[in-house]
Amino acid sequence: MTNADNHNMHNKLRIALLVDSNMDSKYVYDLAEWGQGQNDLEVTHLLIQNLPSNNSKIPKVILLLKKRGFIYTLRAVGLGLIEKAETLGIRRFEAFKNHMKKYDLSDSVKNIVSISPIVSKSGFVYRYEDDEIQKIKGLNLDIIVRCGSGILRGEILHSSRFGIISLHHADNRINRGGPPGFWEVYSKQDNTGFTIQQLTEELDGGNVLFRGNLNTKFFYLLNQAALYEKSNFYLKKMLSDIAATRKLPHKLPTFPYYNRLYKLPTLLVQVKYVTSLTYAISKKIFDRSVFKKSERWGVAFNFGDWKELVMWRGIKIKNPPNHFLADPFVVSTEDENYCFVEDYDYQKSRGCISVYKLTEKDSEKIGEAIIEPFHMSYPCVFQYKSKYYICPETCENKDMRLYECESFPLKWKLKKIIMSNISAVDTTIFEKDGMWWLFTTIDPTNVGDIFSELHIFFSDNPLTDDWIPHKMNPIFVDSVKARMGGILFDEGVVYRVSQQQGFDTYGKSCAINHIRHLTKHHYEENMVFMIEPNFFRRLKGTHHLHSNGKVTVFDFVEKVRTNF
Repeated sequence: MTNADNHNMHNKLRIALLVDSNMDSKYVYDLAEWGQGQNDLEVTHLLIQNLPSNNSKIPKVILLLKKRGFIYTLRAVGLGLIEKAETLGIRRFEAFKNHMKKYDLSDSVKNIVSISPIVSKSGFVYRYEDDEIQKIKGLNLDIIVRCGSGILRGEILHSSRFGIISLHHADNRINRGGPPGFWEVYSKQDNTGFTIQQLTEELDGGNVLFRGNLNTKFFYLLNQAALYEKSNFYLKKMLSDIAATRKLPHKLPTFPYYNRLYKLPTLLVQVKYVTSLTYAISKKIFDRSVFKKSERWGVAFNFGDWKELVMWRGIKIKNPPNHFLADPFVVSTEDENYCFVEDYDYQKSRGCISVYKLTEKDSEKIGEAIIEPFHMSYPCVFQYKSKYYICPETCENKDMRLYECESFPLKWKLKKIIMSNISAVDTTIFEKDGMWWLFTTIDPTNVGDIFSELHIFFSDNPLTDDWIPHKMNPIFVDSVKARMGGILFDEGVVYRVSQQQGFDTYGKSCAINHIRHLTKHHYEENMVFMIEPNFFRRLKGTHHLHSNGKVTVFDFVEKVRTNF
């Protein structure tokens, strides 16, 4: 190691935020604030781009009219009106109520450097003279994070040790351009992506360092807010990793880009968007209040192994009045077969864990196994040293807990809280190759996204509260496949069932994934089969499958008329 390398390893990573003004979004402010309290990095400078519009007293709409013309200005004004209307809606969401607010970055970062770009005639491309580049290089920065406008070209891309890191708020394999979060909602795409990249001369085609996806929300600003929050979290995580290793992550593979460049939506597109959104909201209101329709989950079963399952032949377990059943797990003793389910009570707005006895042609509820003063679901049952244990979802209580069976199947006691202060759902515990594994979906941002991030932990003892996180965590950041939906086994081979979330749809479908490689340091799976909700009439989704080889259980959701 050279003296320079040794020096860098023992000093904080120096980061500058490239912005258009000291007043910026809550997300840039959060990044600036966060960067002041870290042990191995610091946001040392604001690089404020001195743009003509920053100092102009002319109203922005007039500047836009002169710069971009009448049609573009109409589009911008139209989108602005949509954003103003949707701001009222987003305030109902506690996590995102400040999405449109501006904050003073100079409250956090005291070193401010003004730099003046040469702006192209189009107004999009920014370049810098040599004296400005030298001013930046003189700051001895390790990373510049692009938080402002402009397509950066030229030597500015090489003015810090690791170049310029930028968030692109879309999956740049399928969406380049903007506005962030709009086109995915307009097209009703199942997920909305984000890309963290090291900028190069190619627009939105830099060196990709990280990709993630979350499920698309049902209106534009809500989708954008969730996207900004999630991508900001992973940007901070990446900066921390770079500070620890003094290396950039490995560049991800690149692919041809086949779509057009997305731009500010036309007035026609905006009208279509507003019309579609208004219809969707009205339909939800009418379905619920006039037609008394709602989505209601149910459970069905077949005797036989999951590989021979014919789902349309499934025997439905009748939902109790004012309840629904979901997330089934099956356990067989010598003489009987039992199905453990989430039993949701509409009046209490809470689920407990109930048990049904299954026969070849029918089912019978035998009682509630676990009831708590908070919601419970996904009763993952496993056996260890001749005893049965359940790890149910207790996300509402912000913990992960283990119950031990005292008298099968209805008498259980709390054995241990294995994780605390955590937003985790659908935890699945199983044994493979002499090691115990815990798969779960975690929301590290605490904004209610419980669909996108699969985490793995391991231990030699499933009763421990000291589970070791996998080196690759998060395994996936992808709402199409991250969330657990059951576990399957076949002659020593393990299959992970994953949920696929759809556009404004929870539990659209599920997939069976072959776990090809699972060690303390590596994880690999491949999807072998997709299950679509076509096996019963009027289905809206399916998101769970479990089997013990003797009986197979699964769930489904329908939109039906209800009396509650």
